[in-house]
Formats: sequence, structure tokens, C-alpha cells
Amino acid sequence: MNALLRNLYAELPPVYWTIWLGTLVNKLGSVVVPFLALYLTQERGLPNAEAGALLSLYGAGSILAGLTGGVLADRHGRRLTLIISLLGGAAASLGIGFARSLGMISLLTFLLGWLGEMYRPAVAALISDVVPPEKRTRAFGLLYWVVNLGFAVAMTLGGVLASTSFLGLFVFDAVTMALYGLLVLWKVPETRPTERHHGAAQAGLGTVLQDGTFLLFVLLAFGFALVMWQTGTSAPIDMTAKGLSKTTYGVLFAINGVLIAVLQPRMTSWLTHKRRDAVLAVAALWFGVGFGLFGFVSSVLGYAVGIAIWTIGEIAYLPTANTVVADLAPSSLRGRYQGVYTMAWGFASVAAPVVGGAALDGPGSRTLWVGCAVLMAGIAVCQFAIGPAIARRAAK
Repeated sequence: MNALLRNLYAELPPVYWTIWLGTLVNKLGSVVVPFLALYLTQERGLPNAEAGALLSLYGAGSILAGLTGGVLADRHGRRLTLIISLLGGAAASLGIGFARSLGMISLLTFLLGWLGEMYRPAVAALISDVVPPEKRTRAFGLLYWVVNLGFAVAMTLGGVLASTSFLGLFVFDAVTMALYGLLVLWKVPETRPTERHHGAAQAGLGTVLQDGTFLLFVLLAFGFALVMWQTGTSAPIDMTAKGLSKTTYGVLFAINGVLIAVLQPRMTSWLTHKRRDAVLAVAALWFGVGFGLFGFVSSVLGYAVGIAIWTIGEIAYLPTANTVVADLAPSSLRGRYQGVYTMAWGFASVAAPVVGGAALDGPGSRTLWVGCAVLMAGIAVCQFAIGPAIARRAAK
């Protein structure tokens, strides 16, 4: 493992590792979104459906974040976008912790989704700027590895904090987000390409929205995200309704982060040489089986097995998907392409709590999780169908 990490470190540029370190710091404090559903239902006493509707404001902000973050990263640079996003997101997170009215909590939740997520297309564009195409899957995979290393710690710590003081969640999240922003301000140079091919400077979001292959891929990513967002919305509500504590929920989802921390570096090297459509399709199947199992279990062991299964799919899908977006995007439009991809996740985060909350309050837990499994099976088939078109674009 140590030799593998040394080789990866030598292959990637210093600015990448600065982003990697900042991501670790930020994710160690990512305790608000996973526990926000519990805060709203248990601390504030909202019904599941109403809490889901309020959580959808975070997703609405994320949609705007993808658009504004991508455009800002292309027009004014990756560095400025990161600084605005991280410092603004820190202020919004801290504000939620001290807000008393539901109106203010709603506004700040929207701002957290917008400002706090605006950095994502800038990070992905920055990595595409500084890492050559043949090393991007490794770069995105290693970044996702550290995301989940931090997430494993954050979920465990978040469960403890939520059991003692929800305010601690918001303060800790704000501090770590602000530290990442200050690290970017101190150490990250601008990486946006200065050269422009003829006509590229005139290209904009309309060019992205005319790319049919890319939009089909984004639609499938939306379906994947719709299921994945259930981890922070429907899953904690369903688990606690079945008798699991908030601390147990945190520990269970820490399994996801631990498995990724152990498996991601080796799997990333292996995935680099595999057909991307096959990787994405098989990943979707693993994801669907893991979430589908949630509909048939109520014990800690049962949930742990389900989480372990869908984690394998997550490890394969997310870095490969980011690589596909980077391959499809012209250099002058990397921010916008990554922004539209991020918007798909934002739309999913709006829909997921509403759909999940309605399912839990209506037909029930099993219907929700079996539906997730069926959706992922359909996505797997579609990934194979669009695979040749993506491969042709990547080869150009």
C-alpha cells in the first residue's frame, strides 16, 4: 500500500495534492448534510415529508451551484470560485446552527447548497487542467478516496455530536470549510487555460446543452445520484424508525468511508485499464443490489452488508464518471461541463428527499428501496448503450 501511494504521489503535480489536503480537511467536518434530516425531524419536530421538502432547498441551491460555479470557473478562474464557495458555505453552515425560525433555516439551507457546493465544478476543472488524460481516473479516484477517508471520520464524529449537541455539527462544519478556503487562498495558483482555439471563446453553456452524448450521460448520472442521495435523507429516517440510534447510523455509514479508504487506491489503478461503459454498468448493478437490500433488513448486520455491497459500486462509478466528463469537455469549457454534471446531482438532491419522504410516509420502506434497485438496473443497461459514443469522443 505504501509503495502504491508513493507512486501515485510522484505521478501527480503539487497543486493537485494541495487540493487533496484541503478536501481531507473539509470532509472531516462534513457532518451537517448527513444529519440535517435528523435535526429537522427530531430537534425541530418536522414530519418526514415537510423535512424532505426543506431539505430539497439544499438541492435547489446545488443546482444553482453547478451552473454558477461552472461559469465562474471558466470566466474568472478556478481559484476565485473555490474561495467564494468555501468561505460562503462556511458562513451559511454556521448560520443554520444559530437560526431559530424555520424561514431563516430554509434560506440558509438553500445558501449552503448554493455557496457550499459551488466549488465542485471548479475542483474538477482544476484537476482536468493539471492532470494529463491518461492519469485522470487515478487522480479523481484518489480524490474520492480522501473524500471518504474524511467521511468515515465525520460520520462517526457526527453521530456523537448529534447525540449531544446539534449545534456542534454546524460549528465544526463551518470551521473545516473555512480552513479549506484559506488553504486555497494561500497555496493554490490559477490553472485556467489561457489559450483559446478559434471560436472557443464564443462558446458557452449553449454549446454544452447541444452535446447529446454528454446530456445522455448526465441523465444517467441523475438517476445514480437520486439513489445515492437517499443515504442522507431517507436512510437515517428509515433506520431510526426501525430502532437504530443516531450513533449507530453514523457508525454504519462510516463503514462506507472505511471500505473506500481501504479499496479505492487499488481499484483505481485497476479501473484505469477497463472499458468505462462496462465499469459504469457493473457499478450501477452493485449499487442497486446494496440499496435494494435495505428493503428487507432491519438489523445492524443487514444494513452493514447492504452498505458494503453498494460501496463497491460507488468506488467504481464516481471517479470513472468524473473522468468521462473530463474526456468529453473541451479545455475552454471544462468548468461548464463539470457544472452541468454537478447540476444533475443538485436536481437529484431536490428530488431525492421528496420522493424518499413520500415513499416512507406512503407505500413504505420496501417499496422505496426495491424501486432504487430497479432504477439502477435500467441505468446499467443504458450505460452499455451509450458506451461506444463516449469511447469515440474520448479517443479524439
